[in-house]
Amino acid sequence: MRYLSMLFGTMTSQVSDVQTTIRSMRRLTLLHGVFSFFFNTTVLAMSINIIAALI
Repeated sequence: MRYLSMLFGTMTSQVSDVQTTIRSMRRLTLLHGVFSFFFNTTVLAMSINIIAALI
């Protein structure tokens, strides 16, 4: 289970080969992926904002 969480937590940075066959697990994986995407986007936007403020 830890392997699956790690793959989907960093899914914007790598390709995974895990298959989810249970409907509830697919839903949880989708929600986790969407949350991870927006979290990574927020971190990137804040980093760019901080760098732009320093220049």
